[in-house]
Amino acid sequence: MKHIAILLAAVALAVPAGAQTVETGRGEFSKFPQLRKKNIPYDYNRLIAWTSDILAKGECKLKGQRPNKFDIDVPYAALVEPDGTVRRIIIQEIGCPQLETMVGSTILDMVKRGDVKPTGQDQAYWYGDRFAFARY
Repeated sequence: MKHIAILLAAVALAVPAGAQTVETGRGEFSKFPQLRKKNIPYDYNRLIAWTSDILAKGECKLKGQRPNKFDIDVPYAALVEPDGTVRRIIIQEIGCPQLETMVGSTILDMVKRGDVKPTGQDQAYWYGDRFAFARY
């Protein structure tokens, strides 16, 4: 649970009270309907550099992942209001709090940039998606 506190502390600095929350958890996020996004381009260079650094320092040991060659794929779920406002994000636990924090911050940033489309539903629903990036 320590990594949840780290993630929430990082998010709390950037998110006003009452806005989105980000946490880690387990679940079958692929069972949710697909999150509808605008797919606004995102610069992954910073994520790749951070991931390389985390793996090089040995802060996390992820099977098959090395500082110069990795493939990170993190499922997540988002609670989305009809207007596209995201209230809650749950990221799949991957066993590396540093990467979980980084992925959570990145997803939150994408949400703040307006990447989630309105749902058109009459109430908030959970949607699933994946966040993936790699270095080969």
